Parts: sequence; structure tokens; C-alpha cells
Amino acid sequence: MTDRNLTFQVSKQVSLLGLVVLMGWIFASAAWASPKITGTASVWAYARDDSIEHVQAVPLISFIARDCVHRDLHFEGSLRGFTDLRHDKSEDRELRILRAVFVYEPHGTPWEVRLGQQWLSEGVARGNVAGAWLRYRLKKTAFTVFGGSRLQNALSVQDKNPLQGYAAGMNVRSRIKRCNVGLSYFYIGQGKDLLFQAAGVDAAGRVHRNLDLRARLEMNLEQSSIERGQLLAQWRACPDLLVAAEVRTQTPRIYEDSFFTIFLEDASTTYGRASARWTFYKTIYAKVGGMTLFSSNPDPLYKVRAAFGCPNLEVGYTHWLSVAKGVMDGLYAQASYRFNEKCDLFGGYDFAHGSNADPDLRAETSSHAAYLGGSATPFQALTLTLRVEEIRDEVHSQDWRGLFGITTRFSNLR
Repeated sequence: MTDRNLTFQVSKQVSLLGLVVLMGWIFASAAWASPKITGTASVWAYARDDSIEHVQAVPLISFIARDCVHRDLHFEGSLRGFTDLRHDKSEDRELRILRAVFVYEPHGTPWEVRLGQQWLSEGVARGNVAGAWLRYRLKKTAFTVFGGSRLQNALSVQDKNPLQGYAAGMNVRSRIKRCNVGLSYFYIGQGKDLLFQAAGVDAAGRVHRNLDLRARLEMNLEQSSIERGQLLAQWRACPDLLVAAEVRTQTPRIYEDSFFTIFLEDASTTYGRASARWTFYKTIYAKVGGMTLFSSNPDPLYKVRAAFGCPNLEVGYTHWLSVAKGVMDGLYAQASYRFNEKCDLFGGYDFAHGSNADPDLRAETSSHAAYLGGSATPFQALTLTLRVEEIRDEVHSQDWRGLFGITTRFSNLR
């Protein structure tokens, strides 16, 4: 069998993995038990006035079925659709499986096992994998191992899903005095080729009653580079003053040894930010923050923001210098109001003036944006959301956009 045929056969099998798992759960549940199902179903629609008969709709359903065959076994599934409606006809449609996994968690034991398509976020490991995940918990330490086929962000039901190799890794997390410390390793391969290999260590905890620290170091072992280094601090100087600061360096993740890896050092970014929030009178506060990007540019690249506000209203000013030596200034206001537990209203206004590039290359312009929206829960299991915004600038004299969503919660339990 040729490599091309092998890739097609594996891709075809991977594309049907979620449906097979889902159908297997349905038949098993019908034969042995009646699962307890809870979940949510929603539809989001987005429209613009420049093509008034053009609407994009995204239906989504997520559910958990407990007591599948056995009280310690449950199934988690999530499906997302997409359709592009033009002149009342669907021009583009697709259905994707976001999650389809069995979870086995015996009561009174430290074990937890997951089998199927699942999203991973275990230290340096991130991505969509179809395989097995295992966790064992001790009193203060948890050990996690996983492995399987590496997938795209979601499995397409009607299209082929290309083979992207396999992934495996581990994560150990422990509580040491006041800190949570984690060690992780991640490996991606395809055939006999190594595409990516990384290791990381992170720690977070309260080193003082008013000071929280978090540190993280993630290494791309294949490229011998720092993928992410972070030091974050949050200090409660007094009951009314909160100060936060962060320094981070980050490099894009490369999954293969290619020509583009020579640009990793140039693509790496290092920046620092700091902010403070002071509640100076009852619920009225002032906050200020700034961020700077460390680069070879002789002019420091920065962005600063200052604002005053209260729980339902905030007004602020922003100023920043872009990489292309453009200077921008902006004003914003945002407000919200809760009528009762079933209805919320929010709105805002943004104004910006300047240029994203050198004024000699791009003239200064002004733009305005206003938005108004709200959410309502007329029934306990139903939520409606609406947001409408208007954008004005010299390119588009007036542009309307709308986002509408409806979410319902369902369950076969009382």
C-alpha cells in the first residue's frame, strides 16, 4: 500500500472516529441503561449591512451523559455546525465534532481515564488528540499521561481529515507548601520523524499574604529555544489598591524542522506590562496600565491606558506607538445595567485618531464605533443575547453589524 493510500485510509478512519464513538454510546446506553443527560444547545448568527442578505449561522450542542452502562462512566460530546446563507440559500455548510470522549472515574479511587477525541491542556501540551488520557491522584500530587493521534482543531464529518501524526506526553503537578508546581513533557511525531518536542516547568502560589507569584518556563527542545518564559506578580498593597506586573517572552511554536525555523529568534517577542487599580471612594475606582515591547527599534514601543469608573460605568483614554512608528489616541466609554436577574443591558462608544504607520506614509484618520446590546433569560432554560454595533471611518462611511444568539439548556432529570 502506498503512502498516499495509507494517508487516505487513516484520514478516513479519523474523520469517522467521533461518529463511531457517539453511535457506540447510543447503542450501549439503549441496551443497558438510561443515561442522565444534561447539556446546552445554541445558535449564533452574524450579519453585516454591506450584504444585507448575507448571514452566517453557527449552531452548537454540548452535552454530558452520566451513568452510561455503569455509574462511574459518562460520555461528553460537542458538535458545531456552520452555514453561510446568501439570498436565503446555504452556500457553505459544515459539521464538526469538537469533543467525543468517554470518561471513567471510579468512585472512591484516585483514577480517572478518558478515551476518545479530546482537547488537551497539560502544561506544554496543547491540541486536539484522539486517544487515551490517564490521571492518578495522590494526596498532594497528580500524575497524568496521554497519547494518541494528533488531529486538527475539530473533526470534519463530511470532509477528509489529513493525517497529522501522533502526540504523547506527561504532566506531574504537586502542592509544595503554598505553591503548586508542575513539570510537563510533550512529543509530536509522524512516522519516524520527530516534529516537535517540548518540556516545561511552572509554579504558582501565595508567597506572602498579600503577594501572589507565577513563573513559567517552556522550552522547545527540538529547536533549543525558549517557547515561553513568564513571571507574573499580583500585590494587594492595601484593601483598596491592587498592583499587577508581568514580564513575558514568547516564540511561535514550530512543529517541524523547516526553512522557517531560522526566523524563530526574529519572531520572538519580549514585553512587560504593569497595572494598578485604586478604589478611592466607596465603589468609584481609578486604574492605569501600560505595556512596552522590547525590540531593536530605537523608539520604545508602548501602549498606556487610564480610566475612571464605577461598577456600571467606565470611561478611559488610550495612547500607543505601533511598530511602524504610527501614533494613535483613543477614548472609550462602556456601561452596563442589570434590570433584574433575568435582563441585562450594555453599551459603549470608542473613538480613535491617528495612524498605524508613519504619518508620512499613511495619513491620520479618525474612526468611531458604538455598540448596544443585552441579554435576557425569560425562562430558566433559555437565554437570548443581542449585540448591534455601528462603525464609521473614512473608508466605510457607515457599517452596521449584528450578533444574535439563543441558548437553551436541556436535561432529562427533574
